[in-house]
Amino acid sequence: MGPRAEDLTGSLESRKNLSRVVQGCGTEREHGGGGGRGSEGATADETQGRLRRHGVKMRLLLLLGVATSRCLHDESQKSVRLLRPSFSQTPTHFRSSVLPLPASHEPQPLRIQTYYLRDPVSGEAWAPEAESRALAAVREAAQRIQGALAVLPVQGPLLLSRDPTRYCRAVWGDPDAPNYHRCSLLNPGYKGESCLGAKLPDAHLRGYTLWPEHGVPQLIQPDGPGVRNSDFLLYVRVAHTSKCHKEPSVIAYAACCQLDSGDRPLAGTIVYCAQHLTSPSLSLGDVVMATLHELLHALGFSGQLFKMWRDCPSGLSARGNCSTRKQVTRRDEWGQLLLATPAASHSLAKHLGVPGTSLGVPLEEEGSLSSHWESRLLQGSIMTATFEGAQRTRLDPVTLAAFEDSGWYQVNYSAAEELLWGRGAGLDFGLVSTCRKEPSDFFCTQSGLGCHYLHLDKGSCSSDPMLEGCRMYKPLTKGSECWKENGLLARAENPQGEIYHVHSRCFLANLTSQELSKDKTSRPLRTPDPREDPTGRCYLHQCTHKGAYEVRVEGSPWTPCLPGKAVQIPGYYGLLYCPRGRLCLGNEGTSAVTSSPTSLSTQDLLFQLSLRLSGTPGHSLGQEQREELAEVVLRALVTGYGTSRCYFHSPSITTALVFTVMLWKTPGCQGPSAAALHRALTLVLTEKPLHVHHGDAIFTTEHSKLPASLDHKPSTTGLLLPTGFCLLLLTLVGALGTLAYQKRATLQVGPATT
Repeated sequence: MGPRAEDLTGSLESRKNLSRVVQGCGTEREHGGGGGRGSEGATADETQGRLRRHGVKMRLLLLLGVATSRCLHDESQKSVRLLRPSFSQTPTHFRSSVLPLPASHEPQPLRIQTYYLRDPVSGEAWAPEAESRALAAVREAAQRIQGALAVLPVQGPLLLSRDPTRYCRAVWGDPDAPNYHRCSLLNPGYKGESCLGAKLPDAHLRGYTLWPEHGVPQLIQPDGPGVRNSDFLLYVRVAHTSKCHKEPSVIAYAACCQLDSGDRPLAGTIVYCAQHLTSPSLSLGDVVMATLHELLHALGFSGQLFKMWRDCPSGLSARGNCSTRKQVTRRDEWGQLLLATPAASHSLAKHLGVPGTSLGVPLEEEGSLSSHWESRLLQGSIMTATFEGAQRTRLDPVTLAAFEDSGWYQVNYSAAEELLWGRGAGLDFGLVSTCRKEPSDFFCTQSGLGCHYLHLDKGSCSSDPMLEGCRMYKPLTKGSECWKENGLLARAENPQGEIYHVHSRCFLANLTSQELSKDKTSRPLRTPDPREDPTGRCYLHQCTHKGAYEVRVEGSPWTPCLPGKAVQIPGYYGLLYCPRGRLCLGNEGTSAVTSSPTSLSTQDLLFQLSLRLSGTPGHSLGQEQREELAEVVLRALVTGYGTSRCYFHSPSITTALVFTVMLWKTPGCQGPSAAALHRALTLVLTEKPLHVHHGDAIFTTEHSKLPASLDHKPSTTGLLLPTGFCLLLLTLVGALGTLAYQKRATLQVGPATT
């Protein structure tokens, strides 16, 4: 009886139908009555209705533009076949002796190796600029991940698997044959492995062999050398794909390609939409945060990977005791899909101020899978479904807790950034049934202008598809940034007394320096009614101590602003309303990738660190490039020397290429004093230069002995003023009998070659 061969064509599993779209997680449903049925109990009409609503949500998202960029991870991941190490198709004497398996020692920071794969067609005008920005963003995002996640490191070089269904057309099908299920016939059209259009180098892949019925197997491709010192391979493409063409708001999308023997992701691809990547409305910080979001998907925060998460009761080091989690997601009694793992549930309960542990973290449902947090509950988290800019996005503790629950990673929670949305709001926060009834600290119910909950921007009370009818103050399209000094157009009058400045914030107010004109009944002039129409306005603020601050309006003195109260401003009619639980909380603004505005307190010493930058001869930078470089330098400073971002404020680079950043320890910041950190950085930068890549240039620091630093007291309203004016200000402040210190150290930078 001769050998039997089994055809491998069409062996992939079929996909499940789209699941229900849940309309809320509260005690009553927006559509239909009570109902505690899950998707299994839905009728065909109900399912079709949910799919129609899902389609409406997606169409509406496309109209919102880049400000609310949609994520394509779920559909991208479904297009990729996940590969695991399998029964070897290569004889032992042809194989590498080292497998990409974890070593037996303690977890180490995740090592991410990136490979840029240039598309064959790269003559487009956008190519150099888009490529440079993409690679800079990948470096930044990978550094943040490496500071937050640790794994059991791969022992030896990392080698990826090949897909037998791609290179092999048939296998030996006789269970009694020695070569059972080994490749008996090659696919003549096989051209290698790929992931999301990225062709994987043969050097990163295991080999494959053709097995005859009898005799010696024929080695077709030997094992590649693999990649050393790596736990995850990230392939990078910059292209204008069909997905990019169809989705005008997409910055990038990504998918995981391969898993190790414990199902931990080993490799993935991120595709940047080139024409969108060069949009002038996107800063480098925006691209970094979008990259971070997609990279976290590829590392395991994915609806397709949830079912593979591991339960490791003895810890990550005892990997042999891990097993697949019995339940990662579940539905509550109202049909809301939840991530029900312990660390994430506990982190959410802590965030909401609820004793004990919540029953799970609500997930957004956009189709058959769910790979994002529910926006109504975790607005501003890095893993919500829409992206609204780097300054409004945080790598939050709930997201990091989810990675701990995966069983693949050890989490460094000091890398987490505080999430303000919903903090301390209680277990009922974010319910569709309650968010519309009355305004709260986070949701609004009336039309009109107000302040975004971070108080960096003016906003309008509106909803979006992910909020499902709940409304919040969303930043205006233009001119809403209180923290931008050019936000107020030059004009003859400013009766509201607005001030746009790096330390300005949005306040609800109805201030005016003018008496109202005659009304329609021609009654005499009257002063404004303080109850009339408060709206979002930009005014200076400065912290006096944790949770307390003062405000200043154009031409007015500093006025104490008691949180939760309304204050009168000398020289103005009307009232200014002081938000509570929002400003001067200890680490405000320190968690954004782009330099977030920060209000400085006088409770700690303030220091200034300056680096004179010069790179490749002839290299010049425009204003936008200087802003991007300032963030790159700051990120390299933070990650390169193992310090915390919460010390650094207001980074900038002048036209003379002098990088300046303020050092001040916010009340919630963990670590040494700002003075100790300033001294340590000065010493270490002297002996260990800082190398910064920006585009095709490299900037390198070198120590230069300058005159002794000068001590003086800073003013929070003039941190960036020239030194001469600061000295004059010191004289005036000294006459008033106050005293504090600001130290300044300057390091020069020499040219370097690329």
